[in-house]
Amino acid sequence: MLDFFSMYTKDKYSKYTIFAILAASATVTLATRRPVSRVSYKIPKKDFSYEVLIGDLLQTKCTNVVISTNTTFDTDIAGGLISPDSLQGQLAFRYFNSNTAEMDRQIAESLKGIEYIDHPAGVGKKKRYPVGTVAKLQAHGKTFFFFAMSELNAGGNAQSSVRMVDDAVEALWVYIAERGDLADVAIPIIGTGRGRIQLSRTKMIERLAQSFADASAERIFSNRLVIYIHPADATKHSVNLFEIRDYLAMSLHV
Repeated sequence: MLDFFSMYTKDKYSKYTIFAILAASATVTLATRRPVSRVSYKIPKKDFSYEVLIGDLLQTKCTNVVISTNTTFDTDIAGGLISPDSLQGQLAFRYFNSNTAEMDRQIAESLKGIEYIDHPAGVGKKKRYPVGTVAKLQAHGKTFFFFAMSELNAGGNAQSSVRMVDDAVEALWVYIAERGDLADVAIPIIGTGRGRIQLSRTKMIERLAQSFADASAERIFSNRLVIYIHPADATKHSVNLFEIRDYLAMSLHV
């Protein structure tokens, strides 16, 4: 082929040339086929876009970060109610130096004036808020939107449903539209882990993306939604980012 295009003619042939060609081919192949860690999609003729990436949500550059929690907004890590390995547990450790008292103070301040139900015999805190209630916390230049999308059962385990997630996310967008700052929003795949919802990661991403699009049809409250997939989840559940990008490009109702 090189000889045909007069790039490397017969008078220049060397017995080692084939190795150089193979090395160059391998380098190009590896460079263009390396694992994809993120995909993005810009909605045509709209002012918002999506990005889906495999990574650590708590290392995001976005200033607005969504964290899911239960309807009692519990933060008790020492007592075992909140796992230190959970996203909420890691947030407490990395952004609040495990000072859950400060988190509780900000949560209580944010929830002032919101109606709740007393449940003195229940697990965790004794005030239960409606699904979709949002509390805003701030630390290290970031704003964290804690939104209630699950409930604790008698054993202290979080339980949710697709309907609860849909309702909670819809209320979340309204809250951000009213009290946010039009910044990019980072959100994890919610409900499929400790929420125990029987829905694939890909399907949940699709629901989040569609919900964001529906809310943005009325008013733009963020120009970019960044959906984070934990690396362990991506590997364990074989998340295909190309399939997700195809869905965003072809199936979103905008």
